[in-house]
Amino acid sequence: MNHFAEGGLRADLTDLIASFRERLAVAEIDAAGIRIFEVRVDDVGTPYDTRRAAAKWSTLTASGDEVFDAVLRVADDLISADEEDPVLVVRSADGPEQEAALRALRQRRPSAQVVEAPGVKVGELLAELVAGAPLRHAYDLIVARKRADDGRLELVGRRLFGSGAKPGDEAQVTVTCTAPTGMLLAVSAWSGLLEPSELVSVEHAPLPPGRHVLRAVLERPGVVRFPEIPGLQPDTRPWAEVVAALPDRLGPAPRPAHLVCAIETAGTMEEFEARCHWAGYVIDLLAERRLDLQQLEVSVVGYGTHVFGTRHADRTRPRLAVWSASTAQARAALESLQPTAPTYPNAAQLEDVLAEVHARLLSHQGNPRTALLTIGARPPHPPRSGLDRVPPCPSRHDWLALLHELEQRLELRSAAICDSPPAPSSPWHRLGSAALFQVDAVNAEELVIRLGLASEPAAALSLPFVSQNEDIGGRH
Repeated sequence: MNHFAEGGLRADLTDLIASFRERLAVAEIDAAGIRIFEVRVDDVGTPYDTRRAAAKWSTLTASGDEVFDAVLRVADDLISADEEDPVLVVRSADGPEQEAALRALRQRRPSAQVVEAPGVKVGELLAELVAGAPLRHAYDLIVARKRADDGRLELVGRRLFGSGAKPGDEAQVTVTCTAPTGMLLAVSAWSGLLEPSELVSVEHAPLPPGRHVLRAVLERPGVVRFPEIPGLQPDTRPWAEVVAALPDRLGPAPRPAHLVCAIETAGTMEEFEARCHWAGYVIDLLAERRLDLQQLEVSVVGYGTHVFGTRHADRTRPRLAVWSASTAQARAALESLQPTAPTYPNAAQLEDVLAEVHARLLSHQGNPRTALLTIGARPPHPPRSGLDRVPPCPSRHDWLALLHELEQRLELRSAAICDSPPAPSSPWHRLGSAALFQVDAVNAEELVIRLGLASEPAAALSLPFVSQNEDIGGRH
């Protein structure tokens, strides 16, 4: 094989496939006969090749025609007279039939480009180069977002691959799934108003509700894969039907919210890990359920037990791991907590937590939905000695008064997860007035709804959702 000739042919074909407007004709002339291939693009700019004719020299002349006349007749039908449609002739053998065929093709198209390439199989090379051609149009993922003026949903394109992208290129896009059954990944070549003919592919992704970072790979023009999503299935519904089923709105967005997680660190490693597990689970759940995470703040406070019987009153304060942070920062702060040994068996410094939260929340700007989730085993100390003989708080904090004021002034809702079933008169019932669970039987979905941090699922949106402030790279 002449590798130089093949390299030149490959370069010529690569340029022609990337640049032709309506169609490209490629005629292959060899020792056996002639074959004519055609390359076109579909409605989304994806090239495809077709073999339009193939005949041996003996077949062409079987009716008595000369090779010249027979090839000219074939060329009249298959090679456009429009000079804007390029024609490439690949000859790999010499002889009278080949010369006659070349003269006929040149008569039909004087501007035809001729390449001598012995030993090259044009059909195989065309299929390879068409599959590896760069994109003619940009590819976007069709997503929905709320319009800034009225909150109604609109469809926009989230850029995956720009014009000129090549097979093997990768892209990432962050979207939110709002439907429990998953969402449609519709890839479109945006070149005008969104029409079904511009869709590259539509697949159903069985993903859970929440935010997802999707990795897309351009396999070849017309084929985009999402390799890390198992169970993708083509969706064959008419696009008009998909659009007609979309809701006008997603419903009112959850108001800005602030969740304070207070976690008792005193106890065994097993007890401590169970408490941290549920705090992390609730944080992760909110990260999935809330569409606009910039409207959610999370604080993490760790607290232990007081020390009694020393000369000086215990003035240790709860450990503020993080305050008014993102869900990711709160998750990291939760990991920084460490278990502590209990220094008093019947109560913990929970009243000090409420005092700290009270002071910080009342100085907080804005009016977010405030929620307190307390997870532990021991109740708070009373402000003064009582019949239960539990020592009072060294700082005389009144946990019930603090909680009441937070509820009155900030509309705070409080939930609790305790290690064991609380007694009927236990403070845990008051601390868990919105929701009270045992650590081995928690319904986190119900908990976040009762705290007012996440709404009930709204109308199903079958397409990915992005918030207004997320960058949209495609055509609006």
